[in-house]
Amino acid sequence: MALQTRKETVISTGQMHISKNQQDIIKATRVASSIVVVVYDPQNGLGGMIHMAAPDSKMAASPGDSPLKYVDLGLPQFIEDLVAKGLAKGQASVKIVGGSQLFNFGGGSGNLLNIGTRNAITARTILTREGIQVEKTETGGNKPRTVVLDMERGFVQVYHPGENPRYI
Repeated sequence: MALQTRKETVISTGQMHISKNQQDIIKATRVASSIVVVVYDPQNGLGGMIHMAAPDSKMAASPGDSPLKYVDLGLPQFIEDLVAKGLAKGQASVKIVGGSQLFNFGGGSGNLLNIGTRNAITARTILTREGIQVEKTETGGNKPRTVVLDMERGFVQVYHPGENPRYI
């Protein structure tokens, strides 16, 4: 019997990873005001993660920016790619993580600069429009997080630097 090794894929902002391999571990680090959407479909053994930096592509710093950096463009593309690989929307476990506000520029959550809150709201709105129910969220706060999807069981771990991981 051959021993299988686990493969860890780390994604940065503007990236996504989709897998059907139970040995895969997908991770996003330094998730602060950015937002991560994790999808796991146990029926089809399919899962993935996308890490997005800003809610609206109109905020693009340059025309060459990856569309996956923006929730309004990246999240619909991620969902489309998952569906093409067999995602059953009604069976999926979906979690949203991130949306911290590391700096306070005044004005509270209504502040235009509060990218974290706007990322979380935009992601939830798009998922609802796509008919996908969000199971859990861990958003807000003022610390960055690491998010890990273990494809073997579909478990999602979240932790702040220096803290123990917890399952959500």
